[in-house]
Amino acid sequence: MTDRRFSAPGLARRLLAPIAALLGLVAGLSVLILPSPAPTTADPTEFSAERAMTSINRLADEPHSVLRREAHDRARDDVIGMFTDLGYTPTVHSDPMFDLSDPADKRIFDGLSAEQQATLKDAPTDTIVVDVPGKSERTMALMAHYDSATVEADENGHQQITDGTSLGAADDGYGVAAIVETLRALKAEGRQPENSLKIVITDAEEIGLVGARNEMRHHRADYKNVDLVLNLEARGTSGPALMFETSPNNSAVAGYFLSHVKQPATGSLLPSLYARMPNTTDMAALIPEGFTVLNIAAIGEAEHYHHSTDAPRYVDHSTLQHYGDQVLGLTRAWAFDGQAPTLTADGDLHFFQLWRGMTVRYPAAVGTGLGCLAVIAAIGAVAVRARSLRWKRVLGSVWGLTWRAAFASAVAGLVQLGAMAMKWAPESGLGPNPLLVGMFAGGTLIGVGLTVHFVVRRWKEGLGQEAVAAVLLLLAAVCIPLMVLVSGGAYVLVLPTLALALTALAPRRVRPVVGALAAFVIVAILAPAVLLIHEMLSLSAVWVTVFFAIVPVAPLALVLLQAGSRRTRSTIAWTSSSSDGVPDGAATAGRAAATA
Repeated sequence: MTDRRFSAPGLARRLLAPIAALLGLVAGLSVLILPSPAPTTADPTEFSAERAMTSINRLADEPHSVLRREAHDRARDDVIGMFTDLGYTPTVHSDPMFDLSDPADKRIFDGLSAEQQATLKDAPTDTIVVDVPGKSERTMALMAHYDSATVEADENGHQQITDGTSLGAADDGYGVAAIVETLRALKAEGRQPENSLKIVITDAEEIGLVGARNEMRHHRADYKNVDLVLNLEARGTSGPALMFETSPNNSAVAGYFLSHVKQPATGSLLPSLYARMPNTTDMAALIPEGFTVLNIAAIGEAEHYHHSTDAPRYVDHSTLQHYGDQVLGLTRAWAFDGQAPTLTADGDLHFFQLWRGMTVRYPAAVGTGLGCLAVIAAIGAVAVRARSLRWKRVLGSVWGLTWRAAFASAVAGLVQLGAMAMKWAPESGLGPNPLLVGMFAGGTLIGVGLTVHFVVRRWKEGLGQEAVAAVLLLLAAVCIPLMVLVSGGAYVLVLPTLALALTALAPRRVRPVVGALAAFVIVAILAPAVLLIHEMLSLSAVWVTVFFAIVPVAPLALVLLQAGSRRTRSTIAWTSSSSDGVPDGAATAGRAAATA
C-alpha cells in the first residue's frame, strides 16, 4: 500500500502554504527595495541622485547649526546659490528668531545656556522662499530645512544642546537636494506649470521649528493659496523614503499621493504610529493652521541621526533616488495637471503595499468593518469548538505564548540597558550602536525558537485546537484596543487574525488553499511592518521591536500546520464537517491513525 504522506498530492498539500509564505516574504520585502541611482547623464527631465549629490556636498561641507553663525550663513548662501543657478530669484524671510512674549519661544530660549542665548538673542531666522508661478494660483509647497542639528549626545549618552557636529547631509540635505533637483528637472521640460509651486527652505528647525513658526507668524498671508504641503525630512541615512505623516482626514491627499508615486513605501500604520510619538517636524507648525500635508523621511541607520557621521560619505544614493522619484512624480502631477484636485476630505484612508507597486487601500469605515469581522470570526472559530475544548489547556497556551514573547523581549531590553550602563551603546540612542542588530536578532531568534517549539509541541500532543483557540483569543483581545488607539495601523493584526480564523473554520478539503492565502497575507503584511517598526523604535526600545517581531510567529505556524495536516479533529480540526473528526477523548488514537 502506498504511503499517502509521501504521494505527490500529499506533498503538494504540505508545500502549498510554505511556498505561499515564501512568496509573501518576497512580496513584503519587495516594498523596501530601492531604485538604482540615476547617473549624471540621465535624461534632464528625470531625477538623478548623482546630480542631486552636488547639492548635498555643497551644503554639508561643515556643521552649520544656528549656533554656528558664520557656517550657518554660508549654508544659507549656498542654498540661495542653488536656486539662482537654476535661474530663480529667491526671497529671504529674515525675522527675529525669538519672540519672548510667545511661551513656546520663551521655553526654547530658557533652555539655552547663557552663551547660547547671547549668540541667538538678536539672530534672525532666514527662511528661503522661491515662487514658481503657474497659470493657476493653486499652489503646492515643497518644504525642507537647511540648518543642521544642535542636539547631540555627550560622552555619557545624554542629549544636550550644543553647537552641533552634524554635517546635515541627510537631515536635511536629502530634503534640500531632492527639492533642488526636482525643480531643475521640471524646468528642463521647458513649459509653464498649470498650477503654481512654492519652495520653502526653512531655518532653525533643529532648535524648535522656529523658522516654520515664524513663517506662520509673520508671513501667513503668503500661503493663502497653498493647497498641499510636501515636507521632506530624515531620521537616518538609508532605507526607503517613507511617507510617514499626513494631516487629519487624509483620504483625498493620501489617495493623491498613492496615485502619482510609482514606488511608494508607506502604509497607514506609519502616520498612526507617528501621531503617538513625541517627534516633531516643521509640519507641527503648519497642521494646526489647517494645511493639507504629506511628510516623507528615511529612517534607516538612524544611529547617524544628529551625529557627526551624518556626512556625505554615509549618504545612500539609492535612498536619495527614492526621495527624488517620489517628489518629482508628485510635483510633476501637480504642476502640469490642469484640473488640480481638491484634497480635503471627511475621513481617513487605510492603505498598505501588498507587493512592490501594488497598494491596497480602502476607507477607514471598511477598516473598522474588517476589524469587527476579524474579532467576530476569531471568537466564532473558538465558539464552534467551545464544548470540546480543554479550557485549562487553552489558558495554559495563552500563558505559555505570552511569557515566551515577554521573556525574549525582556532579554533584549536588559542587554540594551546593560550596554548603555557599560557605555557600550549610547544612552540616548544617538550615535553608532554596533550592538543594535545583534540585540534585535538575538532576542527575535530566542522568541521565535521558543514560540515555534511550544506550538509544535502542542500540536504533537494533540492540543492543536487549544493552541489555535489561545492564539485567536489573544489576537482578538489585541485587535480591539488597536482599532481604537491606532486605527490606521490595525490592519497589521486585523488581517492576520482574520486569515487564521478563516483557516481554522475552513473545511478540510479546501484548507490547504485557504491556509496558503492566509500564510501569504500574514507574511506579506507583517514582514515589512516588523522591519520598519524596528527602524523606528529599536534605538531606544529594542524590546518593543523584538516583541512585535515575535507576534506573527504563532499564527503563521498554526496556519502552516493546519494547511498541511491530514490529522483528525483530535489534534486540530476546526470544521463543522463530521467526517473531519473523532471524539475529543481519542487524541492518542487519532495521532496513531494519522501516521497509519
